[in-house]
Amino acid sequence: MADELKSHLSIEGFVTSLEFRSPLSVQRENAPQRDRGAHGQRLLAQLEEISGTIVELEETREALGLPERRGLSIAVEFSPRGSFDYGKVEWKSAGIELLTVLAHPNSDVAVLHVPDGKLSAFVKRVTEYLQKDNRNGTAPQHAALVNAIDNIRRAAFTELWTDAADPPVDDEPHWFQVWLRHTAGALADVVAEFRDEASKVGINVEQGFVRFPGRVVVAAHATRAAIERGAALLDLIAEIRFVEPNAEFFLSDITPAEQADWVKNLLGRIAFTTDEGAPHICILDTGVNHGHPLLAPALDEADLHTHNPDWQKHDHAGHGSEMAGIALFGDLTAALHTGDELEIPHRLESVKILPPDGETPPRLWGSVTSESVARVEVDAPDRLRVFAMMTTSVGHLLGAPSEWSATVDQLAFGRSPIDVSGSAEGEDEAETRVPRLFVLSAGNVQWTEWGAYPDVNALSPVQNPGQAWNALTVGAATSLTDIDAKKHATLEAIAKPGMLSPASTTSVLWSNTPWPFKPDVVAEGGNGSLDGGVHATVGPESLRLLTTSSTPAENLFADTGDTSAAAAEVARICAHLRAKYPQYWPETIRALVAHGAEHTKGMHATLPHEPKKLDKDKLLRTFGYGLVSPVQSEYSTAHRPTLVVQRQFNPYYRKPGGSIVLGKMQLHDLPWPVEELLQLGEAQVELRITLSYFVEPNPSSRGWLSKFRYQSYALRFAVKGATEDANQFRARINRLERLQIEDSGFGDPDVVQWKYGAQLRARGSMHSDVWVGTAAQLATKSQIAVFPVGGWWKDWKEARQWDSEARYALVVSLKVADNIETDIYTPIATIVAPETVIDIDVDDGDGDF
Repeated sequence: MADELKSHLSIEGFVTSLEFRSPLSVQRENAPQRDRGAHGQRLLAQLEEISGTIVELEETREALGLPERRGLSIAVEFSPRGSFDYGKVEWKSAGIELLTVLAHPNSDVAVLHVPDGKLSAFVKRVTEYLQKDNRNGTAPQHAALVNAIDNIRRAAFTELWTDAADPPVDDEPHWFQVWLRHTAGALADVVAEFRDEASKVGINVEQGFVRFPGRVVVAAHATRAAIERGAALLDLIAEIRFVEPNAEFFLSDITPAEQADWVKNLLGRIAFTTDEGAPHICILDTGVNHGHPLLAPALDEADLHTHNPDWQKHDHAGHGSEMAGIALFGDLTAALHTGDELEIPHRLESVKILPPDGETPPRLWGSVTSESVARVEVDAPDRLRVFAMMTTSVGHLLGAPSEWSATVDQLAFGRSPIDVSGSAEGEDEAETRVPRLFVLSAGNVQWTEWGAYPDVNALSPVQNPGQAWNALTVGAATSLTDIDAKKHATLEAIAKPGMLSPASTTSVLWSNTPWPFKPDVVAEGGNGSLDGGVHATVGPESLRLLTTSSTPAENLFADTGDTSAAAAEVARICAHLRAKYPQYWPETIRALVAHGAEHTKGMHATLPHEPKKLDKDKLLRTFGYGLVSPVQSEYSTAHRPTLVVQRQFNPYYRKPGGSIVLGKMQLHDLPWPVEELLQLGEAQVELRITLSYFVEPNPSSRGWLSKFRYQSYALRFAVKGATEDANQFRARINRLERLQIEDSGFGDPDVVQWKYGAQLRARGSMHSDVWVGTAAQLATKSQIAVFPVGGWWKDWKEARQWDSEARYALVVSLKVADNIETDIYTPIATIVAPETVIDIDVDDGDGDF
């Protein structure tokens, strides 16, 4: 069973309240009073009828060459709903297994797998119900069970169907998910056995499977009739669902009128927030068409803006409306297909920054961006926002700052864009900083070049303004690889699942530069295909994401993809985080997104067996910190508690003699679950740390490693070694020569256990790394130091910024494998308190280390 999702633990200044689920008793409906004799005899007759079908079933299996039967599935109907704990009919001694429970208006149906010869377990209990009383003599034996049962029958296909959508009614082959029981044996053997048996009843099982506790899921292609036959004859089947449809179904296979029905159904399941304080995603794009029925509930007409007041507010190109759909719902395919209720905790704003057709595009995109931000902030200055911008320009900057990227950095930092020299006399010292969260697209490789994937991606640099240090720059990965061979016989997907989308640019060409790793993360951006293995194409729709169309009067849905869609998805994740944790800063939200991301197996496979620094550099410059995970970014679990610190301090100060020196380091003594970790001993665990802060940019080309370096300040972190005591750790940090590029590795005794190491992770304004070791080692690694290194606030005295305050977010996770019986969240939650900050004077004569 998956861990319960819990809130992250904030350990600076306050503690997030936690919801605990106590094992309280459940109040159940009373089973109806039955005519004991008549009811018991009727159930025995039904059990006898089931037994009578076994011979016929065996004969059919033998005729098909199937192996000897090991059991069958039965459906037990309980009334009223909730009148019995269905887990109590999973009688282990008889090997009876609960497969599914289906809810009906007045009853529940529990589907059970009963091993060969074990139907007698039911016969025995019903017989005892008829013939014996309980110990008190007040009721028939097993009355709670037998009185709650209305009927017992062989399980039908519809009782194994657990998809929210209705099963198909035609005779055409469809793709199904078949969930198999797995109680023992190798997974591959179970799948191979089922594949062999299924082929004999007309079911074609695709290669590959997915494992869950007690289940193995395979994809099968068959008609409904074949699946029904398999459900009756193949006793490995636990449940059946549709393979989730892709965008092609909604775009090509249904009419506009049918699209409207799907939208109507979805709207009936959505709870849009009406909270005026809800986070807003501000989409800086081509405008958004407010009239779409899926967008209108989350986008007020007053929140439609244009950079140029003379422009119309509508979406003239279609792109902005498509991004709005992803930013609100993610890929609509999943939302439409599921029958689940959906809560949308955020709303939308739109600023049209791209000129209508025929008008000259702007020359200074930074100015356009700044003015557009100002428009929405004047109208609603106190809103929590996520700014999402998918527009990029192609240049030859190779990571160097531009006007546009520096404007984004300036806005994110919290100041208005000004000439840096304007602060020389301190005119802006009283300005209140309002940091902002920006999500940017990394930019796309043209689809005509996709045939050279993945080499072309390594040679195609992230586009302007994606090099912005403070923004979350998003590349594209994909899990979409299914192509309907009947419709597209000559097409094959370009990218493998879990790998870079063919559209995604990278910063591989920025290696050996001081510029940040970009993209920061990757998200679903769709795939492309090769026709005959040669000619690249964007489609088909099954390789794209489904979203809202800009022309709802014609079609409600459209397909989209690439890094634009990926950026919109990350903006959605950020908005969810802002809704759940409104007290968290933009720097913290950015950290949580990167912190929750992970490299897929395919991404890791691009590394050699013993990767060197350059190999890891390429990994980070291709995929960033990995594929985003909304769940890991938003929640902790018993096996993966996440601690969040938000801290402000002065990174530099001016000595009486006038020299500007480094400020005091911040030593975080975190509430580690020492006892629990020591009990785990040699079990492998992970420690992940992400440090995020926003720099004030200095984009002038005056030597970025001199006093005119780009960043106003920079921070680093170090962790106490497993073999160090607190004094040794502090002494090690204090002896550092803090250079901007040539970080020494901090003399960390555990240096080989870090995924990247101190030198490689020292890029940009967000640093994340993973340490892997034993639980016993981790028990002693509870101190983290955050300290400043050089920046223009320190080195450029004329700027008079030595007393400016910096702030940072520190996110720390401990991770233990799910199959280990432990809870390391609760011990932290019980002792967590406002962070204790230890001020340490470190002075070697001039204040620098």
